[in-house]
Amino acid sequence: MKNLAIGKLLEFLAHLSPISEGFIAELSEKVVVETFVKNTEIAPKVISKRSVYFVASGLIKGNYFNQQGREIVTGFWWEKMFVIAKQNSIHESEHLLFVEDTTLISISSFDVERLVKQFCEARRLAQSIYLIERRRLRERGDILVLPANEAYSIFKERFPAARIKLRDIANFLGIMPYTLSRIRNMRE
Repeated sequence: MKNLAIGKLLEFLAHLSPISEGFIAELSEKVVVETFVKNTEIAPKVISKRSVYFVASGLIKGNYFNQQGREIVTGFWWEKMFVIAKQNSIHESEHLLFVEDTTLISISSFDVERLVKQFCEARRLAQSIYLIERRRLRERGDILVLPANEAYSIFKERFPAARIKLRDIANFLGIMPYTLSRIRNMRE
């Protein structure tokens, strides 16, 4: 399981930029592979703000509860995506909830910095991953300002909507579940 997950990570990184055997060996030693069961979560105190996570398989929902006790869904991550838990990137009380059985790979920021200093491809990869994450956050912001029916259409194109509960989609888009049901019924 660990080798399969690391293989998925290396395949994804090689798609972004050529990687050397030395980099592969060093990275393979530094990562931690964990499997999480559906409906379990990582609490805010456990989410490391000094780590980068890669989803090898499964689906994750980011959420927290506001002062009124209402759930706020902040994002979704699935296969071949990075969860970057940096300051101001993940809400301070945000949980990561595993919507499906999920295999997650983590590497500490300290180890990332060491790899960047040691391997030139690590710098290129870090920049590419950072740009992918910025694009993801910008796209999320763009979706949230659209009318509900347009937002849902784009969500279905860009997200694995069939794997996500309608309540969570509505929450993510900032609309009421009955509004989402009405939009879906009009399309059928």
